[in-house]
Amino acid sequence: MTSPEAQPCSILLVDDEADLLSLFEVALTRLNCALYRAESGRRALEILAELVPTLIVLDLAMPEVSGIDVLETIRSNPAYNQTKIVVLTAVPLMLERHHVNMVDMVLTKPVTPRSLENIIRNLLGS
Repeated sequence: MTSPEAQPCSILLVDDEADLLSLFEVALTRLNCALYRAESGRRALEILAELVPTLIVLDLAMPEVSGIDVLETIRSNPAYNQTKIVVLTAVPLMLERHHVNMVDMVLTKPVTPRSLENIIRNLLGS
């Protein structure tokens, strides 16, 4: 994780694939944002109890607490109204129409680290 001191933004990466998290973490270090990672939906909710990130990259298909559960929890809390959410999924059909309206972008896996970086850079306006 990147140190949050003097960082203009924060990004929470949520995916149960540790290798993918590591790959995206390396790619996003160029954005000069504090990076946090959660290898489960449950861990994401623990982090979100203490952090209001600028942006969340959220996988949907995770055991125990799904990405849909995390998404609904985030969007039910007004503290996260300004948080942008990028859903990253291998199964876009998991998202129902009302869930699509809760996110800023839906990306279908596989996604290259460079394309994810560019998308996030655009969403952050940097």
